[in-house]
Amino acid sequence: MWTVEQAMQRLVEELELTPDEVEKVKRQHGVVREVLRKRLSSAEEFLSGSYGRGTALRPLHDVDVFVVIPPPRGSRTPDDLLREVRQVFKAEWPERELPVLQRHSLRIDFSSGISVDIVPAFAHEQGGYLIPQRDTGAWIRTDPKAHQEVCAQADRLAQGRLNPLIKLVKQWNRARDNSPLRSFHLEAMCYSAFPTPPEGSLLERLERLLRHLSERVMQTCRDPAKLGVAVDARMDSGDREAARNLFQNAIREVHLASQERTSNPELAHQRLSKLFGPGYRKRGP
Repeated sequence: MWTVEQAMQRLVEELELTPDEVEKVKRQHGVVREVLRKRLSSAEEFLSGSYGRGTALRPLHDVDVFVVIPPPRGSRTPDDLLREVRQVFKAEWPERELPVLQRHSLRIDFSSGISVDIVPAFAHEQGGYLIPQRDTGAWIRTDPKAHQEVCAQADRLAQGRLNPLIKLVKQWNRARDNSPLRSFHLEAMCYSAFPTPPEGSLLERLERLLRHLSERVMQTCRDPAKLGVAVDARMDSGDREAARNLFQNAIREVHLASQERTSNPELAHQRLSKLFGPGYRKRGP
């Protein structure tokens, strides 16, 4: 049986994509980006989302490709833009199924089980980008490049110790059936956790992050790029209380597991397995 420290470190490692998976994902999004470059020659495209920020979890379900299109001549609705970009793939791949229209993006499914989400956007004259929102007909201002920089800066301040913890709390959230927390909201709250590098064991650093989150979730979380609506705009007071209760339960279990890791490692493993789901293992294959 592994020690608790070994099991936690192994969990962190197994949340990372393997080199073969990274290569497969590169080929997959590369095919999509090549079509965008070919058919929209004046557009700019780059990776965004959690994969672009380096905080995606394994198993990976999707990769976001952000494509910036020159401003339109005349009016164009969000639905118009998404359908126009979809026609690009219909022209390039006439025999394939059309990309699926989503709220902000188009989804292309691949046999690997990983999809590529294409987010079309216009550059905003005051900075950032406007992306479509089909259900409301509105344009949302955002800036994934700024999100990437804020994330990278927060991890630098923590001397590279933040991103592994972000992945752990995202895995914890993914293992909850009743969590009101969206992945990006959870991640954005983490950016302010460590103005200086956190000390202690992995469990001690995780407990400190969870304590930060239990307080932070009760406050409005602005877009890290300081644009557009708040990241948690859809949360009401009941959602915030429910999220804080989840954090407080996790704090208690992590604290107890940290205390028991030498005196009662079996119980510590049980606590952590309930927190992180089947991805947490107390022994090797």
